[in-house]
Amino acid sequence: MRTILKGGVVVNLDDDTPSQQQDVTIEAERIVAVGASDPQPGDNVVDVSGMWLIPGLANLHVHLGWDGTHDLEMQGYESPAVNAMKAIMNIHRTLSAGVTTIRDLGMNNANVDAKYAIDNGWAPWIRLFPNGRAICTTGGHTWWVCREADGIYGVRQAIREQFKAGAKWIKIMGSHVREQFTFEELQAMCEEAHQNNMKVTAHATFDHAIDRVVEAGVDCVEHGGQMTMKTIEKLVEKDIPIVTTYSPNVQQALFGHLYGMSETDLKARKASMHDTARFEGNINFAKAGGRIIFGTDAGSPAVPHYAIVEEMKFMVKIGVVPDARDVLNAATSRAMVVLGLEEDLGRVEPGKIADIVALGGDPLADLNAVGDVKKVYVRGMLAISSEGGYAQAGRDVGDMKSHWGPSPQLEYRLA
Repeated sequence: MRTILKGGVVVNLDDDTPSQQQDVTIEAERIVAVGASDPQPGDNVVDVSGMWLIPGLANLHVHLGWDGTHDLEMQGYESPAVNAMKAIMNIHRTLSAGVTTIRDLGMNNANVDAKYAIDNGWAPWIRLFPNGRAICTTGGHTWWVCREADGIYGVRQAIREQFKAGAKWIKIMGSHVREQFTFEELQAMCEEAHQNNMKVTAHATFDHAIDRVVEAGVDCVEHGGQMTMKTIEKLVEKDIPIVTTYSPNVQQALFGHLYGMSETDLKARKASMHDTARFEGNINFAKAGGRIIFGTDAGSPAVPHYAIVEEMKFMVKIGVVPDARDVLNAATSRAMVVLGLEEDLGRVEPGKIADIVALGGDPLADLNAVGDVKKVYVRGMLAISSEGGYAQAGRDVGDMKSHWGPSPQLEYRLA
């Protein structure tokens, strides 16, 4: 049976040509036509008049085992059962925001367990790339939820453990206040991961730390920060993207009072957001031709898994992306390249897998429309339908209608 999304406006993310009202015809899990449709008996015709259609979004920095509310270290000591329940809740919240593909970067095994549950139909559909546990030095950055490892053989064993658990990416903690791991340890982790067909990303937040992980062979950098032009040129030459993750700062500055942050902490957070120098490294990287990828650090304090709009708006505001179209590309086509899915996802066009989000407004005119999610299709099947809208600090998931069962495509088990 075909599904025809009729009467919606397909948002043009490729150039300045105006978006057009076009029907989208889906057969099995693929888009087979975009344009005027000729419904046949038996077709499932869905009226999306007055809606704008975009590709399913990707968030490349999430933490399913964190709830966005409680202290991170405290959550590190919660039971696997609690972790599992949080992961399922957060998958639902993620889908409710139109995000159909995620890369989970720890900090416990909730992500590999969630992948197994998705593949077997016990959890809502989503395309999940798990990393298992992040790797840190003994006593290193967020050690209380990471796999601590030291020495060449120690870090190689830690990588092999994540591979055995089902990880598809490896996250290494390349910095905290200072650089972490020896350079030889960084090289060994990259080599071990690549031998096992896994990619590597590194938490690195200042120039020397970023330079070291790039030289060691990582495939991606998380957060970024102040960088010299020499480091920027190295990133661009090696075509290594940065996932910028501004949401912990942005969300806390805007909504921290709703999460119990003290006035002192709120003032400090707001002041830090006005320090434009802290963003110059990533901005200069983007201007030099570097690939900026969308990620929110979902699960961090005051960053619930449905909160994506403020991140997008802030990226445009500071100039790390030029406009709404480009920030949507950071969360669609460019993100899919990082994951190796660009042939299948990232656009609403014939031949692509039908991950489609119907919005209540034009996101190119106003990014707040990204929060007005009406319907979410994953692999051609309705996963989320909502009559409600987006609330800046919270979403009432009680009015969200969800649909899921056995995963429609189990070959994505290895995604």
